[in-house]
Amino acid sequence: MVCTPIKLPNGMHAIICSSRGRKVKRCDCGRVGTLLCDWKVGAGKTCDAPICEQHAEQVAEDKHLCPKHSKEWAERRALRIVP
Repeated sequence: MVCTPIKLPNGMHAIICSSRGRKVKRCDCGRVGTLLCDWKVGAGKTCDAPICEQHAEQVAEDKHLCPKHSKEWAERRALRIVP
């Protein structure tokens, strides 16, 4: 469901909700994807896969990764570890 706040001519506010319009983006598990993957894919773009809070890995403030890129991030970090 998409909800849109609007300001009425009399200065009051209202919220209009509709199941029409843009579709709700979902995580691979089926939950609503409240976050987007911030993995850089080149040319100033990011993966933007929708991810739920349960499957998102927060790697920095306001930076989250989907499971696929979380795994890649872990592999890259492991290569930098010196015994």
